[in-house]
Amino acid sequence: MLCNEFDPNPVAIINPSHQEPIPDFPAICVGIFSKTIVDELLEKYSGEVLGYSKFCTGWVPIYRVHAFETDVALFLPHVGAPAAAGFAEDIWAWGGRHFVFCGAAGTLRRDIAHGHLIVPTAAIRDEGLSYHYLPPADEIELQPRCVKACREALDSLHYPYIEGKTWTTDAFFRETEKKAQRRREQGCVSVEMECAGLAAVAQFRNVDFAQFFYVTDTLDGPEWDEGILPQGGAGLTDICFRAAVETGKRLAART
Repeated sequence: MLCNEFDPNPVAIINPSHQEPIPDFPAICVGIFSKTIVDELLEKYSGEVLGYSKFCTGWVPIYRVHAFETDVALFLPHVGAPAAAGFAEDIWAWGGRHFVFCGAAGTLRRDIAHGHLIVPTAAIRDEGLSYHYLPPADEIELQPRCVKACREALDSLHYPYIEGKTWTTDAFFRETEKKAQRRREQGCVSVEMECAGLAAVAQFRNVDFAQFFYVTDTLDGPEWDEGILPQGGAGLTDICFRAAVETGKRLAART
């Protein structure tokens, strides 16, 4: 199987280190998978362009934003583990060290309300990217101290949340009822497309990675409930950003 070909050599043919570090780059980096939220944040806080993640589909700006008494690098990553990892690798090369990602997730349990927050503690590696960064395994555990930082941030803000395992997949049109039931049996409460891959990159590069989701839709049964997914994160801007920054500050304080 190709997924068994993990090579632990940290030096590849193409490396993030081919890029020069950016002077005074913020150590805390916040990636939010919502254009609605990022646009609202830039309107509220403005932002200085620090650099660009350069994709064939276009260059994506990375901003310096000052909020809650700290500077953070704010960016709108593309969806999916390979693209999101490209952002993380670029930003790591520029000087980012404490990564917090936030975005939408589907819930596998109908008792979890839309808009509720989930903190993943582990992820099913049903994607391909993580197998290039870590030896093959069905799951990856998120770094406990990073999960703790996210938990403490949410508790300090009095934001309700649940913790649990997430299912990271590459194929949202192949989230079948049988697979969803299997993931529930494995302990998953959510499904998304980046967590396992980003956790693997963070462990490989020895940087901090925390993530939390806001529930947008429900996959518990034969019929999909799209919930608030079409809203693109509207109404969650302040909650998500405050939680992300507070998590990042706690990660940075532990170094």
